[in-house]
Amino acid sequence: MSSPALPLGPTSRAVAAALAARRDALARTATLTPKLVPAPSDTVRPDADDAPAADRARKAPRLRLVAADPEQVVRPSLQPTQHAPISDTSDPRWVLAVRAAEKLEGSILRPEHRERLLLQGKAMGLTPFDTSLILAIVQDQARRGHAPAYCPTAAEPQLRMVPSVRRRPWSSKKWLAVAAGVAAFTALELAVLGWFLGG
Repeated sequence: MSSPALPLGPTSRAVAAALAARRDALARTATLTPKLVPAPSDTVRPDADDAPAADRARKAPRLRLVAADPEQVVRPSLQPTQHAPISDTSDPRWVLAVRAAEKLEGSILRPEHRERLLLQGKAMGLTPFDTSLILAIVQDQARRGHAPAYCPTAAEPQLRMVPSVRRRPWSSKKWLAVAAGVAAFTALELAVLGWFLGG
């Protein structure tokens, strides 16, 4: 047994009318069939009088997809990039890892220690990203349960993924400045020695 319909107020009647109009509009659009519209290049053709335009339209290159030559496709390697191995304890990557391990409290690195280590990494020639990566590698080893003193040793394979610092050769200006400094110091020594022996 259905309940009797309640009388609708003016607002409810307006909402019901709007919903009915929307439903009818959707029903009409659902019965429409899509039509193929030719592309502008098919409908717009150059005039017969305009021969250069017709020639250009005929000679214009058309783009098409072609299969790539399998021999020319460069496939990325799934192996991590290995940079120069850490050969001695003066390697900046190793030095920073050891200093980071010394500052660890469990696996936590305090913000003030992190800022100091970032400055030290910059002074050693490492980029901020590489410095942060080294700190994260050391912290990850501590999270895995390694003692802080052993973290750099355990992290050595990951540290090799960090690019090594490229030592830039000195420019000629620096060599000239060093040579001028040495010559001035030698001249000063000779002058003092001559004054001492002569006086």
